[in-house]
Amino acid sequence: MTRLGSLTTILEVAVLLLLVAMIAGQALGQPVGLGFVTSDSMEPTLDPGDGFVAVPHAVAGPIEEGDVVVFRAEELQGGGLTTHRVVGETDRGYVTRGDGNPFTDQDAGEPPVKDPQIVAEALQIGGTVVVIPHLGTAVQSVQ
Repeated sequence: MTRLGSLTTILEVAVLLLLVAMIAGQALGQPVGLGFVTSDSMEPTLDPGDGFVAVPHAVAGPIEEGDVVVFRAEELQGGGLTTHRVVGETDRGYVTRGDGNPFTDQDAGEPPVKDPQIVAEALQIGGTVVVIPHLGTAVQSVQ
């Protein structure tokens, strides 16, 4: 298979997964959307500009170690939405870290992440995040 054929197949599968997730989310009353990262903190899982299917926390179920979550940070980069992996849990909340970071968010001053802060989880199949290459780059170009 050529590189272009492989890329086409990946895009077709990503679109199919997105459609299935969106239909399931609508049926459950929780729309599924898309997200993307703008920094390199999630490399090599997500490169800057890569997108992912964002499944609302209410639909995704309980958070487990290894999940990639979108949460409302209190301190990181002045607050706002952050996409990082859950690497542990304490009685105070979840411990998170970008895959490309050598330290946890909590080591950097972010309090443990609590359930109400979690907005969505990145769709994972077999423990691997479903990546939509360059989605964010395309969105930012249009904007």
